[in-house]
Amino acid sequence: MKTLNKLIPFFIVLVLLFSLPVVVLAQEPPPGQTFSGDKLIFGDDYFLREGQVLNGNLVVLGGNVVIETNATVNGDIALVGGNLDFSGTISGTISAIGGNVVFNSGAIVRGNVDTFGGNLSGTDEATIFGRVNTLTPRTVLFNYDRIYGGTIDPLHPLKIAGTFLNDILSNILRILAFAILALVVALLMPKPLDRVTQSIASQPLLSGGIGILTLLLTPLILLILIITLLLIPVALIAVLVLTVALLFGWIAIGYEIGRRLAVLLKTHWAEAISAGLGTLVLGTIIWLFGYIFCLGGLISILVASVGLGGVILSKFGTQGYPTNSSTRSTLIPPVIPPIDPSPSVVQSNPTEMEQPSNGVKSEIKGQ
Repeated sequence: MKTLNKLIPFFIVLVLLFSLPVVVLAQEPPPGQTFSGDKLIFGDDYFLREGQVLNGNLVVLGGNVVIETNATVNGDIALVGGNLDFSGTISGTISAIGGNVVFNSGAIVRGNVDTFGGNLSGTDEATIFGRVNTLTPRTVLFNYDRIYGGTIDPLHPLKIAGTFLNDILSNILRILAFAILALVVALLMPKPLDRVTQSIASQPLLSGGIGILTLLLTPLILLILIITLLLIPVALIAVLVLTVALLFGWIAIGYEIGRRLAVLLKTHWAEAISAGLGTLVLGTIIWLFGYIFCLGGLISILVASVGLGGVILSKFGTQGYPTNSSTRSTLIPPVIPPIDPSPSVVQSNPTEMEQPSNGVKSEIKGQ
């Protein structure tokens, strides 16, 4: 982890350069001069000509910098997403994140060279008194071989722990990426996603069968297309379409899980929230099943098959399967109103029934 600390001065320099009023924006200095103060290059070009001296730090944000032969930088160089063509001399450290650093013959670096996620070339032609630390994203993912600059025994406890943590972090990042993708898909295509979800919910067995059959036949079809050289572009397009369909089906199943969770919790979520949370739960469950019961791969294939079948049944979300009318006629029996067991006798008004009897009694009394 020591090499990670090498990038801390770089971030400190960034903060200082953005906060101090002495920062000067990019400019091309005239030849044979000495310049004092820090330089900030933001999406621009900067040249330090032969014989020129810069007494300060140089920060490059998406720009192009050329340090010519016999040019001197008395400070540090921080590069973010830009290009550095270095042939001069620097008394400090060169730190690059996502940038390209090229050393030419005669270049002299008295400090370290730290790069992260970028390209570094020409170190054999330059004279570097410090260390060259090349970090990659896998270094952050507990790649101890890179951090310590050597190879550790695979049975070493540190190596085992690093591999375990690397796997955990990689799976967490993958699950979060799928959840974010599901949220975006639900925002951009809510109706197609809903149609695919309805197709899966109404025909889960049919969706799974079609999905498995498609996955079994796809390699054979692709092999035939590849053998026919003229159809190789068609094979590439087919692979792309299949990949999109698998992702779409996976998100649709996650969306259905999110909706059922909302019903279970007696709440209501927006479509994007349901899709994101459901996909997150789906990925987490499959990941945990892979660790505990070693069934993660099998469950993933089943889920992918059902989702792929739902996409095919709904024709990529263009229509539901089955339609609403056929669904109700085949899946839902007709509703028959209940029959009242009591006889349908119309009851008359009791006052009206009593009137004739009163009349008869009055007549009898009259007689």
